Amino acid sequence: MVAPDPRARLAPGAPLPDADRVERTERVVVCGAGPTGVFLALTLARAGVAVLLLEKGDDLSAESRASTFHPPTLELLDELGVAEDVVARGLRAPTTQFRDRRLGPVATFDLGVLADLTRFPFRIQLEQDKAARLGLARLAAEHAERVEVRFGWRAHGVVAHDADVVRLVVGTDEGVVELVAPWVVATDGAHSAVRTSIGLDLVGETYPEHFLVASVADELTEHLDDLALVNYVADPDEWLVLLRTPDHWRVLFPIPGADAEAALAPDALQRRLDGVVDVGRPWAVLGASLYVVSRRVAERMRVGRVLLAGDAAHQNSPLGGMGMNSGIQDAVSCGRRLARVLAGEPDALLDEYDVNRRRVATEYVQADAHANWLALREPDPARRRELQEELRAVAADPARHRERVMRTAMLDAVRGSL
Repeated sequence: MVAPDPRARLAPGAPLPDADRVERTERVVVCGAGPTGVFLALTLARAGVAVLLLEKGDDLSAESRASTFHPPTLELLDELGVAEDVVARGLRAPTTQFRDRRLGPVATFDLGVLADLTRFPFRIQLEQDKAARLGLARLAAEHAERVEVRFGWRAHGVVAHDADVVRLVVGTDEGVVELVAPWVVATDGAHSAVRTSIGLDLVGETYPEHFLVASVADELTEHLDDLALVNYVADPDEWLVLLRTPDHWRVLFPIPGADAEAALAPDALQRRLDGVVDVGRPWAVLGASLYVVSRRVAERMRVGRVLLAGDAAHQNSPLGGMGMNSGIQDAVSCGRRLARVLAGEPDALLDEYDVNRRRVATEYVQADAHANWLALREPDPARRRELQEELRAVAADPARHRERVMRTAMLDAVRGSL
């Protein structure tokens, strides 16, 4: 009989495996080395806290979903010494455009109106895996002794936690390890095993369609007039998102659940892309992925000495580019507060983290992303015209233009919540 792979993902509800050995550490354990986990580790390390960063894969994930950095996130990365690298590697997007699939541009919003409020009055487009690598490189260059990174260590869940320690079960190539640590932070994504193991549910709903993202080598500005680098395209039958990254364009489609898998077939994908614009030949597809989208928030982001951050704590539609940003903002807030607790301040600071970040996830991130989703798919022609006229009016009014950009850029959400 073949022994089970200790690193394999456990089935939902499966019991945690027995440990082959126990390891004790005085380091804060961070489970998951996506952008949230990497920048959390960097925040802690810069505050003098020793960290053990665990990643289930043999390397950082190359899967690219999120790719937008908003101004306040760039400010936080600047404090961590990474913003210069992110800006240099990324693509600067000064405007965001709303379009109608049939009529073309509707309204354009300029982040330059925030130049008196931030050093970064623009969005940076850079895939999340590239940003995580920049953060990991900074950790290696400046904090190699303070931060230990272990690849091939999958967190299966917390087997016990009390007032003093957390007991975390981890699968490795050498077997199952029970890791005993003073604090554990779950940054292990939407299917967080750590969150599930401590009995926390995500409250909310799943969207009725899947989202299909195709990366293409075609230069869309050659085929669509007045295209910005970030575009939300309204249509009652099939709305779109068109956005540029440093290396390619990405096209996001909503796909009815029943048609999801079939939509990835090359011929089906080509037909769908041809519906965006006829480029005169087959589209140069670099890759495509399909995923389920939810808007859900954990009941709590702290249970004793276990904390949640990023997608492990909240999930939302990508419309607005707020998911990764809110995760990195969680990371900085959590890291700052946990460092203060470890320095002797009351752990009620972490209860404030829980309350503040769940409020932001609900009142800002989810609310705005969901409003975008509703507007892009509005089926009633009269209501659609009304929404578009309102967008034009807001864009044309300097005060309202600035107010909208401040909210969509997440300035208010961050400056009142960390």
